[in-house]
Amino acid sequence: MNMKTSNRLVIEKTGADGFTLIELAVVIATVAVLAALLLPALAGTKPNSQAFQCLENQRRLILAWQMYAEDNNDLLPPNDYPYTTFYARQTPVKQASMRNWVVGTMEQPLDAVDYPATHGGISEFLDPNTVLSTYITNKAVYRCPADNYIDSNAHIVHVRSYSMNSAVGTVWNSSSTYWGSSAPTLGSQVNGGWLKGYTYNNAQTDWKTYGKMSSFSRPGPANTFVIMDENPYSINDGCMDISAYAAPGNTYLIDFPAGNHNGAAGISFADGHVIIHKWLDPRTFSPSFLIGPGTGSTMSTLQAPDDPDCFYLASITSVPR
Repeated sequence: MNMKTSNRLVIEKTGADGFTLIELAVVIATVAVLAALLLPALAGTKPNSQAFQCLENQRRLILAWQMYAEDNNDLLPPNDYPYTTFYARQTPVKQASMRNWVVGTMEQPLDAVDYPATHGGISEFLDPNTVLSTYITNKAVYRCPADNYIDSNAHIVHVRSYSMNSAVGTVWNSSSTYWGSSAPTLGSQVNGGWLKGYTYNNAQTDWKTYGKMSSFSRPGPANTFVIMDENPYSINDGCMDISAYAAPGNTYLIDFPAGNHNGAAGISFADGHVIIHKWLDPRTFSPSFLIGPGTGSTMSTLQAPDDPDCFYLASITSVPR
């Protein structure tokens, strides 16, 4: 009885010392199948991580935006229309007139790169005139990692990928530089001159704008976008000009969303939530006429009849008064 047991144990141990050729072939085939299944998933890891980082950037921006309002009696950060480059801000007086949620513009190639050694060593995003700089000390937050635009003339990478809904924010009192004697006072809500879509009107009253956190009654803070990835060709000042008007046969694009995430863009909303939204029509993020590098759009408004994305964009931008 003991001998039989001992022999069986010896035989089992000897058989466990190696694989047969058939067993080895099965293991190799199994590894090959697993590799074929896993490699495509691994190949998609980088884009997914870029989308995650874009969402994280926008979460930090929208949190800073909310904190500014909490610290300023419910007033939203300035989102004015100072279409002036960072390098035009050469004196303290001029700089003060540029105060905004973010100063500068991506329109000019030399303004689309951050030169911290100039202007007293202050970057665009850490400049006190960028009012969110109090809450965000990492300038990388302003750039989507999937934004790989490089100006073909100056070979410059953009330092900002995000813009703010032109219906959201306040004006700075020194905006009289641009408005003349009719300048709104400090803290007035933005006018939203592009909300009609087909023409700019700095006296428009048809569409609601939002100057305080408490003003998001319609369509509500969860349904009003604040920050969005903008197309690197159309991005210029800090405003994201989206038409709130969309009707069958009449849909308009002024500033173009980005499609950096496989035809999708990051969007943050006034309640603080952030999404990646997939565009349905390629005209939304890559219109065929785009544009001289680093110069912004050569057309102020593009009519793109029945672009389905325009109906969505209009619904999250503003509502009729």
